[in-house]
Amino acid sequence: MRALLVALVLVVPSAALADARLLTSIDEVHQVCEEARDRTTPELLVIEVEPGWSLSASESGPRIDGRRRLAAFDGHVSLHLTGFEPIPFEVPEEIRGSLAQRVAQGARLRLGFFLGFDDRRRQPCLVRNAHAVTIVRADVAFAEILDGERRIARSEHDRLRAFNDDQETFAVPGQGPRGAVGDARFVNGAAAPASWQQALEAEPTRAQISQCHAEGLGRGAAPEGQVVVRLNVETRTGRVRRADVALSSVGDDGEAECIARAVGAGASLPPGPAEWRAEVVDLAVPVRLAR
Repeated sequence: MRALLVALVLVVPSAALADARLLTSIDEVHQVCEEARDRTTPELLVIEVEPGWSLSASESGPRIDGRRRLAAFDGHVSLHLTGFEPIPFEVPEEIRGSLAQRVAQGARLRLGFFLGFDDRRRQPCLVRNAHAVTIVRADVAFAEILDGERRIARSEHDRLRAFNDDQETFAVPGQGPRGAVGDARFVNGAAAPASWQQALEAEPTRAQISQCHAEGLGRGAAPEGQVVVRLNVETRTGRVRRADVALSSVGDDGEAECIARAVGAGASLPPGPAEWRAEVVDLAVPVRLAR
């Protein structure tokens, strides 16, 4: 299990803020749980925990017991921390003596987390209707205690550092409107064969993706984002039977559909391995976009 790194820094790193998605309603929680099925890269989520949480003392300092559920949105969301790991805080000297009192008087807890980041084989959510409790498995990235709008304590996990490092890895090389095909994966999380990945990354496909993005920018699409294309492929021949948009963050349906067509039409895949039993497979292909 990865260890929690405790930091005295009382602000969220700008890179994390830029890529964080603040959840403000139960509907948004249900939406990210639905999208998680097609995601091939982790998404940093932020949620405010409702009152009822508490700190406990330990030799290393105050912490939140990871075995206790944290709730949000009037109890309609229950957050389960991966591995029941505790969240320790290191507190500045000037407020150390008053922290417990501030928590009792209504200090707020903000949690940054990922869905299914550590173990993609497990279901990240158990979604129920608006009148029941949706259970969310939260892989903690960071936690903050806020007094009003001031951050008075913070805990940071090395998952957040790995995420920020990955953001640099996922950068799209080049200049101007452009796109890059990421690692394609099957619905069970397994990677596509190397021969398929190489075909998906072919230059003609990337050129067409760049053209789709340039046209989308002309209509007001987001300069940076991601489109996940779901391909339905015949394993014996490698023929792409269908290419659909599974997920898009560019804000332009026309661009997303153009990219799906580019990936589907440009992917001349070789036959799959002879030992495969399935006649058709679904493949999620992430396309990162930049300007």
